[in-house]
Amino acid sequence: MTRNNGIQVLLLALAATALRGEGNSIRLDGGPSWKGLSIRFEPKLEPDPGGASRDLGGTVIDKGVHGDVGQRFIDDPAHKRTFGYDVELIPSNNALTAEIRIQPLHDAQHAVENGWTQFGLPAKLPKYPVITGLRVGDTVAIDLMVNPSTGQKIVDYLTLVREQAQPVHDFSLADVELSLDRPRLLVNGKPLAEGPPDAASGPVIWIYVTARGRFSLSLLPNAKLGFQKNGTATGNILTFRDGAMEFRVECKSPVAPSPGPYNLYVLHETEWRPRNQGMQFTLAAFGSGDKVTEPVIELHFEPAR
Repeated sequence: MTRNNGIQVLLLALAATALRGEGNSIRLDGGPSWKGLSIRFEPKLEPDPGGASRDLGGTVIDKGVHGDVGQRFIDDPAHKRTFGYDVELIPSNNALTAEIRIQPLHDAQHAVENGWTQFGLPAKLPKYPVITGLRVGDTVAIDLMVNPSTGQKIVDYLTLVREQAQPVHDFSLADVELSLDRPRLLVNGKPLAEGPPDAASGPVIWIYVTARGRFSLSLLPNAKLGFQKNGTATGNILTFRDGAMEFRVECKSPVAPSPGPYNLYVLHETEWRPRNQGMQFTLAAFGSGDKVTEPVIELHFEPAR
């Protein structure tokens, strides 16, 4: 992680996205070509010695190098190793069945350079199967590692699921979102990080700063969750403070639905730490603004030069 005046930053944003988490699982939607189908991933250690599977982390990158190919990464902190593979879903014409193709990871070094793997170059899988004739609800097991002397193995379980249509509802204040379009972070006026060439939007934005904890930002007051008025959103800029330190997020387009200025509400969690503190900088998206949860998609970017 790059340092600037002793500060390390993890920048995150909550947004509606095709990638969602459920417990220790994470789900990938491949867009229109997947015809409303998704894959839910859940890594497990078998046999599980006292819940060790909860320590297995990872992510899925939905910007595959071959169009709709996802890239799956699973971290094994106990042994400091990462596994990775490409995954492609090919639905039938009527989308009642699908084929899942597991393939070697394309450009593994690129994954390391962008921080998608926690423990260096991802290890190869014992095999790369093609599974045909899957129906919604079917689950397949992908062996990541097998220890022949102990019989213990790490398995990634892939379940074919179908996206549920969101019900039509009236527009409300809860639908108002912040937007980060190619964000640039400054601390006390000094550039600290620049985001990816993408935009993310949602009701809440996270910013994690080493030794200062996590700041969750919203345009709406939410006293029940502990948000307090601390900053402004004006035009393309968010600003808020922590004591004598001023944080400023500059974006390429407006951060709110209209120019403002608006009050910014902040929830500060001084003791919060990311699960993976070895990342450089991360812009992440979330599925819900009702609570502050773990990230379910990560788009990585390079530190400011």
